[in-house]
Amino acid sequence: MRVAMLLHKSVEHDARVRREARALAEAGHEVTVVHLPRGDDRPGEAASEGYELVSANPGDWAERLPGGPRRAVSVARIARLGRGVDPDVVHAHDAAMLAPGWTVARGAGVRLLYDSHELATGVPYHSGSWATLVRSVERLFVPRCAAVITVSDGIAERLRERYALERLPTVVRNVPDLPPPRPEAVADLRAELSLGDEPLAIHHGAVAVDRGGESLIRSFAHLDRGHLLFLGGSGPYAESLKGLAAGLGLSSRVHMRPPAPLSELLSYTAQVDAGVTLLEDTCLNHRLALPNKAFEYIAAGIPVVASDLPELRRMIDFYGVGFTVDPADPRSIAAGLRSAFAARGDAALRDRLTRAGQELTWNRERERLLALYERLGMASNP
Repeated sequence: MRVAMLLHKSVEHDARVRREARALAEAGHEVTVVHLPRGDDRPGEAASEGYELVSANPGDWAERLPGGPRRAVSVARIARLGRGVDPDVVHAHDAAMLAPGWTVARGAGVRLLYDSHELATGVPYHSGSWATLVRSVERLFVPRCAAVITVSDGIAERLRERYALERLPTVVRNVPDLPPPRPEAVADLRAELSLGDEPLAIHHGAVAVDRGGESLIRSFAHLDRGHLLFLGGSGPYAESLKGLAAGLGLSSRVHMRPPAPLSELLSYTAQVDAGVTLLEDTCLNHRLALPNKAFEYIAAGIPVVASDLPELRRMIDFYGVGFTVDPADPRSIAAGLRSAFAARGDAALRDRLTRAGQELTWNRERERLLALYERLGMASNP
């Protein structure tokens, strides 16, 4: 079965698309990902994961165009190259790919799948016209899709209700597919940071506005002990967080490090006492999200300190693997961290994390994806 996956950015920086493309390729499908690699991208692991990559970048001449026309040229090129795959199914990632996905699918006489990485209509767009366009595109094309895939139960329920879908969208969560932790195989974080027996919390990934970074740093002013590591903190916003820490006299307790290689990420994370994810309650998409880093912390066997938002709370309470806090309140965050630090020797919590880690695996999630393809009569040829 030939699958054309359409993506409006670089696949090198979208772990979800790479996991799904690899899973389908391993199941025997011929997968081609049409994407928009960035100019500074280097050939990475995606080039050897069993699927074909096709760049839809129109060339340097398009960079001289204004934003709107440049995007239109790129989208048109994605549609043309997707049609050139001669697909049996079109797998459109996010709302930006719905219209070109429908064009390709209709031209080829095949089915369209919509993979919604977020609640697109719940994102606070800077432009009102862009928000209107997203709502209109989803309203027009989602009911015409053969199937819908998304990342959380809450978003699935909203999509079915909003577009009167006959079936609840298939939930394929952003559970990592990473090597298990082997702390002895990487550098000793505590030694590098000169922590001694001080507890350590970690925040994975890039730091950004509305992710609770400021409140997280401020929370350490309410903790007598403990250090914080941003693993992946870089750029102007990270520099502003460094300035905040310095202004609060916390520079010696707040650390910034470049991202670890994915093959080593869980090995570093397993050395710390708590993992933090603090999406702020600024939009419906955040309320219904399940951030990747929450699954990464569980896979590493450390408790999660997370925003008290519906989907995160549901998962953390179900598995009993952490503590929910108000992401805008430093004192609430400090209380959650204090509880996590105090639970360092809690055997029952450790057992719950182990059980959760055994259930929340990519192998289980990929079976949902493969089962969907089979249900729709898209099983690969023997």
